[in-house]
Amino acid sequence: MNASDPTPWDDSLYGFHLARGLMRGRLVRLGGALDDLLGRHDHPPAVQALLAETTVLAAALAGGLKYEGVFTLQTSSDGAVPTLMADVTSTGDVRAVARVDQERLDNLLKDAPDGDAPMTALLGRGHMAFTVDQGPRTERYQGITDLTGTTLAQAVEHYFRQSEQLPTLVLSAARRDPAAAPGAGWQAGCLLVQRMPPEAGGRDGSDAADSWETADVLLRTLGPDELLSPALSPDRIVHRLFHGEDLVPGETRPLRFGCRCSREKIESALRRFPRAELDAMKQEDGHVTASCQFCAAHYTFDDTDLDALASDRNAPDGPESD
Repeated sequence: MNASDPTPWDDSLYGFHLARGLMRGRLVRLGGALDDLLGRHDHPPAVQALLAETTVLAAALAGGLKYEGVFTLQTSSDGAVPTLMADVTSTGDVRAVARVDQERLDNLLKDAPDGDAPMTALLGRGHMAFTVDQGPRTERYQGITDLTGTTLAQAVEHYFRQSEQLPTLVLSAARRDPAAAPGAGWQAGCLLVQRMPPEAGGRDGSDAADSWETADVLLRTLGPDELLSPALSPDRIVHRLFHGEDLVPGETRPLRFGCRCSREKIESALRRFPRAELDAMKQEDGHVTASCQFCAAHYTFDDTDLDALASDRNAPDGPESD
């Protein structure tokens, strides 16, 4: 089977527990959803691979939370790729975007072998933020950690170790099948295992410490080829690694590319501007055009549309009326 062929276990999250509740884990695999996501952005492979890994990490982290809304994983740094951002809704929609300094990126990659570069060179110094947003009537939760280590997975491990006091093991990988059609063949995977605190079913003691060390050793034996192999479903990978550790399978959830942009949201934003400012936004064709940074959808507004927006804004019950 070709690595780019769709499989039933692509684009899914598989959960499990180990050692009688001492640990919980998630294995996430993304395939077709990544092709749909990355195909909307014109980035070189090195940036696409980082964006793919950010997305699969976000999905794995979101899978361990109970929330109704959006989970966001974002990096902010001083390198050629100053921002990576991926978000996951509680219903399984994923999307992502990267912002690049094109001149710096071109200079960095022109001397890199095969047009590739390590994360530390692409991102530079900065931080990673984890945000849960459950809507306007709830308080947002946010955690921040330095971009520590040489991979995004190591930065995630550092966050849980230092900020949450929750020992966490993370292994992630992303790649594109060179034999696939242009714009297709992307794969990413993440295996995440966490040691649960006593209040969540975990326990202390030498036996628990031994079980955690064993899980660490077993997880590190998983290589990228096995993690991303289309011949292995997530449950088979987890069983191969942890069948001797009181493995209890959990639920499998589907994941998919999905963007939340809409014409109505763009209209709501444009209504905040006076008509004169809307006119100043016009392009050469006389239209105002807004583009979604996540899915690259374009929304165009002509004079009739702008008149209607200005009329709504100036109505007695419009946005400026209290």
